[in-house]
Amino acid sequence: MPIKFSKETSSRLFRYVKTVDIQFNPFDNRTKSAREIWRQMQATRFKRANPKLQINTNVSGTAAAPQVVFTLYDDSEMRFDSQNYTASEILFDVHLTLDKLDNEFEMSGKSFDDE
Repeated sequence: MPIKFSKETSSRLFRYVKTVDIQFNPFDNRTKSAREIWRQMQATRFKRANPKLQINTNVSGTAAAPQVVFTLYDDSEMRFDSQNYTASEILFDVHLTLDKLDNEFEMSGKSFDDE
């Protein structure tokens, strides 16, 4: 069973995320995970933990593949062709990356709040 991140930890880790860009066609079955990510990102706990967090959605009527892009504080991107992942797999990968960033800050003696 994969690691489970608590809501408190998850919210705290999202301090490292600048934007989440979600692109999907609501009438396409392939977009299930992108729509679920969008739904979950509406939680107020993320806005409370990171008031600067921007959630951008591009709801289109085209046959373009659904996509979710997380832009981190250092402008690096985590891109997911969401038709190939479940929402929980996407969030798990994002949480692992954010946890690694958090550990790097902690080990270097820096605080993200100082950035």
